[in-house]
Amino acid sequence: MAETSQKALQQQILIDDSNIPDWLLTEILQRLPVKHIFKFKCVSKRWFILISDPFFARLYSTRINTSLSTSQPWNLLFRYLYEVRIVPSSMIDTRIALKQSQDFSSPGLSLNFLPYSKHDCPIKILASSNGLLLCCETFYWQKNYYICNPLIQQWIALPKPPKAIKSVAVGFICKDGHYEVIRFPTANYGPSNTLRLETFSSETGKWHCSIVNCPVLDYYIKTDSPVVHYNGSLHWLEFRHSKIITYDPHNGTKTGLHLMNLPDDKQSEHLSLLGVSRGRFRYFEVTDTCFGPRDLRVWVLSDYDAQRWCLEYRIKFSGSWIDEVNEFIPKDNFYIFPLALHPHEFDIVYLGYGGCLVSYNLGTRKLDVVHRNFYSHQLLAFVFSPWPTTIPQPFW
Repeated sequence: MAETSQKALQQQILIDDSNIPDWLLTEILQRLPVKHIFKFKCVSKRWFILISDPFFARLYSTRINTSLSTSQPWNLLFRYLYEVRIVPSSMIDTRIALKQSQDFSSPGLSLNFLPYSKHDCPIKILASSNGLLLCCETFYWQKNYYICNPLIQQWIALPKPPKAIKSVAVGFICKDGHYEVIRFPTANYGPSNTLRLETFSSETGKWHCSIVNCPVLDYYIKTDSPVVHYNGSLHWLEFRHSKIITYDPHNGTKTGLHLMNLPDDKQSEHLSLLGVSRGRFRYFEVTDTCFGPRDLRVWVLSDYDAQRWCLEYRIKFSGSWIDEVNEFIPKDNFYIFPLALHPHEFDIVYLGYGGCLVSYNLGTRKLDVVHRNFYSHQLLAFVFSPWPTTIPQPFW
């Protein structure tokens, strides 16, 4: 009899939550995984109002930041998979599982909810900003762009750009509920020192074309290194002159593109990337000598305005390091390339080596194999927002 009464009480609570005060319901909901919380908005008008309240978002963000020791959760995402025909179906997921909280390491974190047509070739991740991703169906002749939040599977499709361009450098910035997408050709062979730059703004819902100044006649942007948003500007690695091309979205149409110096003692333009770790702008390279020991080097930009770089680490891939690595990886594959910087830990970098993704601690010299049978040369360190960034509904 008592058991029957308990079941009846449970059913009553599930059907009618009027006997639960708002503060208690809020306390219960904020302890659930965030992707479930967003689904629970549909339960009732009351739940929708509670979850949509900015106070709820602040509470949830505070709890997440406290439990994660003030570091925002993050994960590594595949940007491109070129040889899809040889990739096991288990790797088509765009996520690489790292040790994270339950919310942010779910196996369901993928981009298969996007309506792209080429299902035999996974979507391309171009950039990220404030917990959102900018994606596209193709690498060349990009026209179908999507902005999405993979955690809550919210997305929108952008209007098609006004002009077809074979290869473009793309930037993405999301701030204060608005976002912009910037694109321009990856290469310029002169003779003009101007170029056509296209900007999409969520405030207008349209693409806007501008003719802006270009600092060099013949540039070539390294598209396998993701664009980096830092100090209010977008940064791309430039291949031909070994520089960084920067663009300030707020003043760019007036001032155009700018060149920024790389470290004077750098050696490799091919095996290099830019990134941000704990708010510091960094340059990461592996020397690409065919014979003999290779170097792994990391610089930090100590003075942005003066473009002053400071070498943090230089490690030779020889001797005991190779012996240690070969315990995990076949000796016949000694191709090493940089993949990503840890967004919160200065000492940790990610490398591709011998068909594996490895993490390497520059301070302790400890190496770990993160993922075997690794087929992609391009990763994105994707930092989540503690409370998911929602995408404003389009009016276009």
